[in-house]
Amino acid sequence: MARTRAAVRGRDQELTALRTALAPDGGRLIVLTGPAGIGRTALLDRVARLLAADGARVLPLRLGTGPDGGGDPYALAALVRAVRERFEQLQESGLSEALSAVAQLRDARGRERGGWTPAVVAALDGLFETVGRRERVALLVDDAHAVAEPAPVLSAARRAGCLVVATCEEGAERGPGLAELLTDADRVMTIGPLADDVALSLVRRAAGARLDESVVTALRTALGPLLGNPGTVLGTLDALRRSGRLVTFEGRLCLSDPAEPVALPADHPLLRRASALGGTAVRLLGAVALLDGLDLDALPPLADILEADPVDCGRGLDLLIEAGVLTAGPDGRISCRCPALAATAAGRFRARRGTALHAALAERLLAGHRRSGGVDPVVLADHVARGGATVTLDDDTVRLLLTMGAAAEQEEPERATLWYSAALRRLPPTGPEHARTLCRLLLLVVRTGRYELLREPLTRYAEHGCAEESVDEIRLAAILLALHSGVPPAERAVRELLDAPFPGRGPTAFSEWWFNRRLAPDPRRHPATDGDTLAGAGAGAGAGAGAGVDTQAGAEPRGWAEVTAEAGALAGDGAETPAGGKASVGGGAGAGDRAGAGARNGTAAGDGARGGAGRSDLLSAALCGDVAACERVWRSSGGAAPSPELDRLRQAALVADMADVARLVIGADYRVPETGVLGAYHRVVRGYADADWTRAMSAVRELELSPAEDTLARHAARLLAVDMCAARGEFGQAARWLTAATRAPRLAVLRTWARVGLAARKGDDGQAVRVALLAGPRLRRAGLRTGLSILLSRALRIAVLGDDHEGAAELLAEIELLPHEHHVDAQESLLLARGLVHRDPECAREATDLIRERGDLPALMESCLAVARFAPDPRPWLREAHALATRCGAAALLERVREVTRERGVPAPRARGRRDALAVTEQRIIELIGEGLTNRQIALRLRLSEKTVENYLTRLFARTGCRSRVELAAASLTGRLARTPT
Repeated sequence: MARTRAAVRGRDQELTALRTALAPDGGRLIVLTGPAGIGRTALLDRVARLLAADGARVLPLRLGTGPDGGGDPYALAALVRAVRERFEQLQESGLSEALSAVAQLRDARGRERGGWTPAVVAALDGLFETVGRRERVALLVDDAHAVAEPAPVLSAARRAGCLVVATCEEGAERGPGLAELLTDADRVMTIGPLADDVALSLVRRAAGARLDESVVTALRTALGPLLGNPGTVLGTLDALRRSGRLVTFEGRLCLSDPAEPVALPADHPLLRRASALGGTAVRLLGAVALLDGLDLDALPPLADILEADPVDCGRGLDLLIEAGVLTAGPDGRISCRCPALAATAAGRFRARRGTALHAALAERLLAGHRRSGGVDPVVLADHVARGGATVTLDDDTVRLLLTMGAAAEQEEPERATLWYSAALRRLPPTGPEHARTLCRLLLLVVRTGRYELLREPLTRYAEHGCAEESVDEIRLAAILLALHSGVPPAERAVRELLDAPFPGRGPTAFSEWWFNRRLAPDPRRHPATDGDTLAGAGAGAGAGAGAGVDTQAGAEPRGWAEVTAEAGALAGDGAETPAGGKASVGGGAGAGDRAGAGARNGTAAGDGARGGAGRSDLLSAALCGDVAACERVWRSSGGAAPSPELDRLRQAALVADMADVARLVIGADYRVPETGVLGAYHRVVRGYADADWTRAMSAVRELELSPAEDTLARHAARLLAVDMCAARGEFGQAARWLTAATRAPRLAVLRTWARVGLAARKGDDGQAVRVALLAGPRLRRAGLRTGLSILLSRALRIAVLGDDHEGAAELLAEIELLPHEHHVDAQESLLLARGLVHRDPECAREATDLIRERGDLPALMESCLAVARFAPDPRPWLREAHALATRCGAAALLERVREVTRERGVPAPRARGRRDALAVTEQRIIELIGEGLTNRQIALRLRLSEKTVENYLTRLFARTGCRSRVELAAASLTGRLARTPT
């Protein structure tokens, strides 16, 4: 990895210590040590500038960079070159003679290859005494470890009264010469890693463009403990740029494929250090990376695979750990230093080599287990599960996987998921054990978020079919995988499952709803096949793949209830389940069995139908946006209406936040994903509602750059992006997002809501109101009522702000036509509408309290602004609107706040809080600095004058003690600057 030069940041403590150490008169020798890339050279350059400012003559000496290489063991040639380069600046009488004496001895040493002699000592003493005759001289030596014997030259300079500061790489091979230097030094200082915020400020500065937050997050995750190494973080950023991984999208520098791992540069010092340890060490590093860690029990078979001696492998691991390339956990498990190192090491091997390595280890461990036992069953099961379909499993091994999976479900669900997935490969797809294990796997996948493990059962279904009673589980697996990955299945048989209509929801298919198209080339209904199997491959694929979709006349497709109930039967007739209850097996589970299964899997007893059949109905109703059906199922399950849970479900359905829908429907068992389509879109929704629009827009860009198709979530994210960009005054981008969003009926309300907001932000309040009045009745008559009250409420707020009393009255009439008795959001909209139209502050206050409780901060911001038009005391309303608008960076709304402030004749709002807390405007300025904007650009974004921005920064520097814009942004990243609560 090429040396990266950067300005010194975050090294105040080291610089202060150096100043103290160099202050006394006379010669001093200070050695700075630190790992490669830590910033030794940058710190040395900073010391040079400080010493020059104090009047010292600085003589820099770069070792290991000249043409002499190993022929200059005492650095005499480097010293001669350095003095010659500054000969005119030094201008001391006798300097030429002193330098010639050292040069002649240098040449003699080069010819003779002899040792250190008194003549060399005398010549060096004469040279340094001549150089420092009139002024103090500072000799700054970089990379002292690059020569064999650095101590004699540096000690000679100190004897002559020079200040000597030398750097050497921590972890470099320490010969006698380097050891002598460290022993002889007056002080040895170790340079530690930078604070994360300082390192990331360097990244933003080096990016040369506005860096998306997803890049920062990816670097933080990939580099782990190496994030504080400036050379590593800047080198990794440069490698991403050179490989084409960094792309400019909507004015931000983003990762082209956020799911692809970030890797260290191929020439990183850790990789060079591993290569220097020999071929066995390099192969071990690759194996640990591919295996995602190594248990010592697997070392003997791994040595056999690598065709290496086990003792040599053990020694190689010790050396890699000593070199800081690998780490050993408390349990003895060996891992790579950070994920980025593992990605580079693994990338040097062929694709899928990791699976092959796991398979080879599994075969050897299985052979040892069958011969004599003594193999750790957990290690064995892990490698079997990760080894893929090439691992040959006998019945005993399958039983071991099932038994261990059942025992691990509660404490180690991740491992249990892997083990069940491996067992499914060996179980006959038409057998009852396969059906029970598939049910259990589905439940664990929902708990752990390992949806990629569903691909293999779906592929096997397409090739071999499955038992008729398993088709609904297969279809559920296909839906879950498509939802979370955003990628349609490759197999036609599975595509046909997704092309089938939602049960009881009319002709709409999941594929049409999620992907906006049918997936199979020739979708058609197929009669059920004879017997209890469904063919999936070859000539039978077309005839049998869809049989489970079109059930027999009068039969209802099975849903989550059966999945939950059958999962408890994993152990067989009358067997104990992992939770201790009895599992019912056979002709179907009764109501009691279903309730018991639900309770065993985290469903509260009071959930009723939501713990059984109601989950499937409620989930499909929410997916389709069928509010009436949601309420019917909710009531039939004994749920209270109105209730906060039902309101949250309705709100999640409005914006197609399927992660939240699944969490509310499935319950505590469901883990909201952190990655994938649903994970990214969930961050969009939460970031928007929490007024964290930087995070929300970053997630929007992540969705756009992911390899997933144009799903419903991506289109919904574009509509939320319309509103955020419009509120920030970025009307061109808002228009582009609106054009890119589909006109699907499922998003009709959300699209109209975004159009209304865009028109208002552009200053055309009348157009916004007309759009809502035209669309509202049509949406209501079409049955698209989810979120309609929120749309009409937004338009009414705009009408009040624009003094359109007639439009506001018409919108109130539309809102009053909606059912309100069981809709908290509709009650909120009605209260607010009446409060605004009738200018009733108390009614409006009650409504805004409901909005605040719902956690919709952008709606609260708009509502406070509207109420401020007529409230007896508008100041608290304007203050809250101003704080939220600044927090969002909503420049268009900030301008409206100023208009209302001037209209009401009150002082401009100021953020309130503790004396040391940051006002929201200050916080927004800091965020924009972190994005790389200049003062002029910040002023344009926030609609302030450039002078006002400069005044804010002056006050911030005085209050926080920060001395630069970068330091200010860095301090904010770690929360060292307080924020005003809003």
